[in-house]
This record gives sequence, C-alpha cells and structure tokens, in this order.
Amino acid sequence: MLTLEPLLSFSNPITVQAIGQTPFGTRTTYIVGEGTFAGPRLHGRILPGGGDWMVEGGDGLCQLDVRKTFETHDGALIDVRYTGLYQITAAVTARLAAGESCDFGDTLFQVQARFETGDARYGWLNRTLAVGEARETSAGVEYRLYALTAG
Repeated sequence: MLTLEPLLSFSNPITVQAIGQTPFGTRTTYIVGEGTFAGPRLHGRILPGGGDWMVEGGDGLCQLDVRKTFETHDGALIDVRYTGLYQITAAVTARLAAGESCDFGDTLFQVQARFETGDARYGWLNRTLAVGEARETSAGVEYRLYALTAG
C-alpha cells in the first residue's frame, strides 16, 4: 500500500515572461528566483535561474513543466523537475491582482516531482517520487511535497 510522507516545503519568487498565444495554447515562462526549502531530512536554498514553461489551454487549465536546482545547507546540488496542473480562475486572478496570497486548495494546483543528484548523502532522492500541492503568494509560489512510500 502506498502512503504519503512529508518530504519538504519550498517557496521562491518568480518573474513572468508572457510569450503569448501559440499553436499549443497561451505560453508563459516563469523564471525562478532564489528561494528556500526545508523538510525533515534536508534543507537549503533554491538557486535562481530555473523556470516553469507553462502552457494554458482554452479552458484555463495549465500544464506545468518546471525545473529547479536545490542546494542543500551542506553543499549538495539536487536537480528538481516536476509537472503538474494548474487551473486559472477569476477568483484567484483577482486576489493576486490585489496583491493578496491564495490558500492551498483555492484552485487546482498539483504536481508530481522527481529528483536527481550525484551526492551520495542524498542518493535516496534519486529513488523518490513525490506529489504535492501549491499555492500562489504575493511573493511567488509555495509548495508542499510528499514522498510516495510503500508501507
């Protein structure tokens, strides 16, 4: 049986690059700014320069394609990649436009994540599949990830 184990939370600011309408939908690139992450087994900072190459369909449902680099407090580098779904809604758009933060669950904002590292101290992450939820804040994005474990 699969169970969910809290893995880590993270947040980072984002910069928006509106690519515009393409044959595949409305394309927006979100550039990752420096952030932080913390969990029971690791913590550190998110290096700036990753991104989310998001495409929005006609009904406001977005496909996420995110890549980031985490640096642990003790110097290990971890490649973090996740895909997911995000639903644009009028209520969330209005809250963000007013400079407010949204709450977890205000809209569909879910991800599945994988990790890759060459640092043996964190080799267990190479075998970890995580799922999570996210929310938009006035400063960027915040995520809560849970490792899938066989129990």
